[in-house]
Amino acid sequence: MEISAEGGSGDNGGPCRHGHPRLLDTRLCGKKRGLLRPYPVVCHLVDTGAYFTELWKSAVGPRMRARIARALGLSERDAGRELAFWAALHDLGKISPSFQYSISKGDGAGNEHSEHLQQIMADGRYRHGRGGTDNGAGPHSQIAHWTLPGILEQLGYPPGHPDGTVGEGIGHAIGQLLGGHHGCFHPRMEPRQLRHPATFLPQAGKGAWQEQRVRHVRVLRTLITDDGPVPTGILPAELSVVVLGAVMVADWMASSVESIKEIRQSPEDEECCCREVLAQHWRGARRTARRSLRRQALGRCGFAAPAEEKLLGAAGFPDGSVYGPLARQLFAAAGPARAGMLLVSAPAGAHRRRLGLIAASKLGWASEARGIALAVPEELHLEAASGELASWAGMLLKGSGALSRLHPMFFDGDPASACEEIPELSLGSQDLAAAHRWLTRRCRGLLAALGVGLHAQFLPAVLPVPDNAVRLFALSEKVLVVDDARPREPKSYELLCLLVEWLAALGASVVLLTDTLAGAGADRLVQAYRRGARVARGDRRREEGTPPPVELPQQGWLHVDAENDAVTGAAIDPPENSVVHVSSWEVRQRAGHTDPYVDAVHQAGDGGSVLVCCDSVEEAQRTFGALERHRRRHAEPGELRLLHSRFPRHRVHELVAECTAAHRDPTRDGSVLVTTPSFAEHLPFCFDQVVTRVVPLPSLLARVSRGRKLVLLENAEPVGSPMDQALRQRTLQVLRTHGHQLRLPGDGAHLLRRVYDSDNYPAASDDLSAVPQHRLDADADSHEARMRYEGQLIGIPSPANVHGDLYELTRAERGLTEDHLATTMGLEQAYVLVVHLRGANACLDPGGQEPVPLIRKGEKYGRAVADLARYTISVPPAWAPEGGLSTQIDRERFAGIENLKFKYWVEWPWLNRVYPVVLSGTCGLASGLLGSIRLGFTESAGLVRLS
Repeated sequence: MEISAEGGSGDNGGPCRHGHPRLLDTRLCGKKRGLLRPYPVVCHLVDTGAYFTELWKSAVGPRMRARIARALGLSERDAGRELAFWAALHDLGKISPSFQYSISKGDGAGNEHSEHLQQIMADGRYRHGRGGTDNGAGPHSQIAHWTLPGILEQLGYPPGHPDGTVGEGIGHAIGQLLGGHHGCFHPRMEPRQLRHPATFLPQAGKGAWQEQRVRHVRVLRTLITDDGPVPTGILPAELSVVVLGAVMVADWMASSVESIKEIRQSPEDEECCCREVLAQHWRGARRTARRSLRRQALGRCGFAAPAEEKLLGAAGFPDGSVYGPLARQLFAAAGPARAGMLLVSAPAGAHRRRLGLIAASKLGWASEARGIALAVPEELHLEAASGELASWAGMLLKGSGALSRLHPMFFDGDPASACEEIPELSLGSQDLAAAHRWLTRRCRGLLAALGVGLHAQFLPAVLPVPDNAVRLFALSEKVLVVDDARPREPKSYELLCLLVEWLAALGASVVLLTDTLAGAGADRLVQAYRRGARVARGDRRREEGTPPPVELPQQGWLHVDAENDAVTGAAIDPPENSVVHVSSWEVRQRAGHTDPYVDAVHQAGDGGSVLVCCDSVEEAQRTFGALERHRRRHAEPGELRLLHSRFPRHRVHELVAECTAAHRDPTRDGSVLVTTPSFAEHLPFCFDQVVTRVVPLPSLLARVSRGRKLVLLENAEPVGSPMDQALRQRTLQVLRTHGHQLRLPGDGAHLLRRVYDSDNYPAASDDLSAVPQHRLDADADSHEARMRYEGQLIGIPSPANVHGDLYELTRAERGLTEDHLATTMGLEQAYVLVVHLRGANACLDPGGQEPVPLIRKGEKYGRAVADLARYTISVPPAWAPEGGLSTQIDRERFAGIENLKFKYWVEWPWLNRVYPVVLSGTCGLASGLLGSIRLGFTESAGLVRLS
């Protein structure tokens, strides 16, 4: 350490007006944007410590507080004080020439206080150091990381072993943790950097800069911890992310202009900032923090213990279904009464989600969780899942809180569309409005007591992206319910297993709902949770030997106990297996040949209802058109319907309601529904016959369950990845050897094992087919290995493999930016807004009754975005024009349109991915351009790509 200072002058000599020595230079600025006068850095540090103190009490559960205290070697009371002190130190790096120079040389509206700040730069005591840039994420965060170890060692924190690594020092561990408060950790220091940080990081400054950092640390420790005991242990990675996540949330809350204005004292007191004034400031900050946390609904929920019959009555499970017996088994079983993971196998749909909420209530009570996070597979399920969770929240939870819809579409719109009030958990109108405003930014929605989002919105918690610590902190106090867990995409499945492992290490409970998971796929999730649970118990050793595989019953459940790794489960015997008759048609593309789906529908000829599941929207549109023409020629009875995602959002919901009502039972009226996998596999349809191409078995089983007969269209053309081709081939081979009848759900687990577990896969029936089949399997294995490796590469390490260096949690490989991750993981989507012109007016509907709402410059929220969302159409991201929306602004086709001010859309993250397409044309088909792609739109077929 280069300097030690107990006393001395601060910004000027002599005592303050309370007679105390002036230790702190209050000209050092911590915040200034939006304020009438600069806010001293010490005040912001105190505020953040105060917010952390209140978060620690209300948003961190008792089990987690006890774990963290044990890891630090402190009592829970002392651990809370110590961590609040750490939180206060997060912006210590702002006491540096680089930061003070950067804000004094700000541009535009951020430069109103430069004259005041120039006094610091002109002060001779601050000559040791250089200016530079500070972009918000560094170098002030790196300065905190580099300078804290030496300062804390001076205060009595145990140094690392002389022969050990830098990471073994408690001071360095604290410094690296706090250096990540903008979401990205800095690399571990080298020993020479640790000894002389300012030499290797000149932006930190020497002399008075270091003297002020030391003084701030000493004053803050006395104020917040009352000079209590220092920690003797280092937090492991899984506890570090919880602490850092809370620090980041505390920093966000303390940084708001409203909070600063509510807390700050008189200019005379701020100029003084002696111990007496700081103690008064600390008390005021604590009061403000308590009010803010109450208004923003953080940490006020817990699980209730509703009666079994009350939950079953609310669920409304159909008589004779598997859901009721499964729920009663879960209530009666001893295993799920403890925290852990539940794998539940049941048919997809709303009833399964309700079953998942019943499972979550049992695990949430056992693990003292404080909310539920519900992950659904498709956008089309968001609103239904939100409604179900909102209606159940009053039974499952107690306290106060709100429901947050995590999709950026809702965040960009009116706050009321992103957050929903739960009457039984009411916050009051003013507090609810404040919670809405606060939760609809960045990843804050995860902090709400209840959250609903897509699978892809939860996976960033285990990706090396900024704010992953906040995501893990938020999920650590929740029960995560994942609807539709499948082993379909190796990369995403690898990340799901990693997320399960991290949540187990955090002590969180998980519920996974599936109807197509068995054998090795289910076992991988079980083993991932067990690995994480061992870490939570302090066992970081590699498990010796290979644990025996577990089997998920079909239908039934498995529970993995977080406390002892025990796996229990039970199978539910359905009233009876339904028998599905299987036939196959070989598809040969011949000139003038009719659509294969049309042939399959009409050659059955028994007058029953038919579900036609096409592989893509384009194929569904072509098939629907072919069936329409065929029906016009032959005047056949029965309704023909088309259901896919490329209708406006409000129309998709209307179609789902119409189709679900029409196909509750397998009618004999000759009706036909043409749709895509997203709808066929998740909605509770009932048909006589299901027509589909051969697809991997998990998807096929989900489709089969919708009918009494299955017609498989066999296509010899190679389509998709080698893994998809091999899985289709395996599926077909297994079905051929199985016979022409499927008894479901009884045969499901056996068939899945035969397809996915190599040891059970049957050999080819003859030598001629064996060679290409083995070659295809080899290509598939190679493709799967690459995808799994990519999942391992882009994911963060498992909690047992961090080894004391937090840099591993946000270190991205070269070129692996957050935008790249969003693209490769499908986290980004593109949307089309179909615009109909009526003179110079742009309208959302062909009749011209709904004008495109105006998006105003600088408007933070508005119903306009929510109204636009109802009319948007989801399209593949590849359709988005190169350069995004901004490249479309000056196109001539938008000139002169009065109410399409889409040049301001770029200010909203989600709306920036919405592309207006102005239609023109007659005769029922209007068309327009999306970049260079021509799109058409009809009321019957939706959005169609024409070129």
